[in-house]
Amino acid sequence: MNMYGQNKDLPENIMLDKWADIGFAWSGTVPVSIFERLSSQKMSQEIGSQSLQVQVLLKKEQGILWLHFSITGGLAVTCQRCLDSMVIDVTDEYRLAILSDEQQIEQIQDAEYVLIEELGLGRVLPIKNLLEDELLLMLPLSPRHEACDLPIEMTQEDGNDLEGHPFAALQALKGRLN
Repeated sequence: MNMYGQNKDLPENIMLDKWADIGFAWSGTVPVSIFERLSSQKMSQEIGSQSLQVQVLLKKEQGILWLHFSITGGLAVTCQRCLDSMVIDVTDEYRLAILSDEQQIEQIQDAEYVLIEELGLGRVLPIKNLLEDELLLMLPLSPRHEACDLPIEMTQEDGNDLEGHPFAALQALKGRLN
């Protein structure tokens, strides 16, 4: 459902001069491949076919401009232990105050906020980049299944178990190179 904008795709930016007073709403399916920084992370090969449901609402409440958005779906990433694909659920809702100056901070009562001047884009809200930032923050630094096996058997040829030794993986690889 695209209430105010004419574009079916997620807009790159929201022009605040145009939409701040009347509000802006957009919802739809967003292919994950449009997020360049996210696609460059340790994502699974399935990234190209993934999509997320996104809803965006920008409205003014008591003189403060609020951005509400929700994301529904999951991202396929590569497990850093077994190298198989796994899905990270990124479903969440966000409420962010869009402030034009620091004096407005007192009015939002510890809510998350963005100062327009810090974005360096004038009166333009980079909605696509804000969504991508939130998605990147949701990904674990080193995604791993709760229980999975290493892809390499880590034992010595003489049958001694190498588990627990700090250089066990190197010893196993050394034997294969000779």
